[in-house]
Amino acid sequence: MKKLAVLLLTTTLYSLASQAEEGIDKQCVPEGAWVNSVGKQVANSDIIKTLSRSKVILIGEDHENAEHHRMQLHTMAQIYAEQPNMALGFEAFPRKAQKYLDQWVRGELDENEFIKLVEWEEVWRFNKDHYLPMFHFARMNKIPMVALNVERRLVSEVGNKGWDNVPPELREGISKPAPANSDYIEVLASVFAQHMPQHGQPGDESAASELSASDISDIISNPSFQKFMQGQLVWDRAMAEALADIIKKQKKSIVVGIMGAGHVMGDYGVGHQLIDLGIPTSDSITLMPWDGSVECEQLKNGAFDYAFGIKYFAPEDSSEKDYPRLGVFLEHNDGVIITRLVKGGIAESMGIHIDDKIIKIAGKPVEKVADVVDAVKSTAFGTWLPLVIARDGKELEMVAKFSPKE
Repeated sequence: MKKLAVLLLTTTLYSLASQAEEGIDKQCVPEGAWVNSVGKQVANSDIIKTLSRSKVILIGEDHENAEHHRMQLHTMAQIYAEQPNMALGFEAFPRKAQKYLDQWVRGELDENEFIKLVEWEEVWRFNKDHYLPMFHFARMNKIPMVALNVERRLVSEVGNKGWDNVPPELREGISKPAPANSDYIEVLASVFAQHMPQHGQPGDESAASELSASDISDIISNPSFQKFMQGQLVWDRAMAEALADIIKKQKKSIVVGIMGAGHVMGDYGVGHQLIDLGIPTSDSITLMPWDGSVECEQLKNGAFDYAFGIKYFAPEDSSEKDYPRLGVFLEHNDGVIITRLVKGGIAESMGIHIDDKIIKIAGKPVEKVADVVDAVKSTAFGTWLPLVIARDGKELEMVAKFSPKE
């Protein structure tokens, strides 16, 4: 189960596109068919009736896979036909965007205004065209859209300081998450090892699946891991609370949650927090599009309640193919701050540090994350991009040198 868990959490936490593996038997979930967690095919009419009687439906995704989003749209449309008293929740939006979601559904904003006001390119940054058909479906049918997420700043603060050290007024109303179960702890330890080499753990892509019990024990005892895990639990808790609120307070019969697969699989993440909030497993169902990128065996291990077979497509517009990558993770916190570096990336090689603030790029002042994203997107392979970094009260001039495209 751990191999599946690492792949799915990697997709969610670090936005890596899934890769189909040669030799995987995709017939366990035939294209256009539903299969349950014991490997039995279920008629579409039966699964839709089952879904329409549930309270919370979580549909996982690889954020960059357009086919996953098409499956989500088709599924929510069929559920709506059976039970129109529903709401749609999206990981893509933090709570501060809720008023704009309401305005969009009421028809008060056009598409460009909506995308600008929710700060899509700064907050989410995945291809909006993959998500817009679902947003238009909600608008057309006056289905409430709900912002499930919180500011990344909160997740980062908890991940850096721990839950107890973040003042209550900065927690965005989120209650203390339920502790992770042992399986989820092991999953998060593997993800931590794979992507946090600065903590002394392996940084290569295969490292997580090769960890011994002793390695995992060492990671779990690491205070930095404990904070990292608390940050992920806040993420799960925030979305679970928003979903539970729709059922309990807004009196909707069904809420469909659209989120990364790692939050959905195995009832470790959002499902675990829903149970703590009084939404039992019997009232929630987890779904996932299945394209052969994960071994069929894992479906039978309880990764999801139902999987829908789709054809594998390579990412349609991989950003790595379209423009160079600076190799940083950014957030807006009194300026545009570098919160993490991609190991082996351009930024790391040119001497950029975590917590550096980007104040100029391509000669222009930087006020928001989108300024950096737009500047990088406008840069051609094989050219240089000048930056001005603020660090320890000093301004440093640096140059990102992008290699020619192969």
